[in-house]
Amino acid sequence: MERPDSGKIESPESPFRPNALQGKVALITGGGSGIGLEISKQFGRHGARLAIMGRREAVLRAAADELAKEGIEALPVTGDVRRKEDGQSAVAAVMARYGRLDVLVNGAAGNFLAAAEDLSVNGFRTVLDIDAVGTFNMCLAARHSCNKEHRVGRRESVADPL
Repeated sequence: MERPDSGKIESPESPFRPNALQGKVALITGGGSGIGLEISKQFGRHGARLAIMGRREAVLRAAADELAKEGIEALPVTGDVRRKEDGQSAVAAVMARYGRLDVLVNGAAGNFLAAAEDLSVNGFRTVLDIDAVGTFNMCLAARHSCNKEHRVGRRESVADPL
């Protein structure tokens, strides 16, 4: 809805209880920028403690600082979802900091701004490695942590269309 006084778009309030995620811990890949950062903000605004994972440390630190200004706790974890070891390290960092992992959001995505016919096979493989293999790696890394103590964990995936 547009506000007549400023011309800015005003977001509707969330339909969820403000504390819907209170006490929960979420690991959000790609959580330092774009859609992943917005997901991080929404999870944090609803009470979750966060770990945000991405390849660029400076971007993650800036995002963690931005989230902190809203009172949202976020642990920046540098890593590449394409690397199985990085996924395992990220989950280990979450467990070391928070002692639990309730939600994994696979938000890391790769894409090239090009028509499909202009995308190279290597470019396409890179997209698949991030979107598909990265999601697989993170689900494997988190599988035991999300089910520890008989809790049922959640794993969500967000992918860019090719």
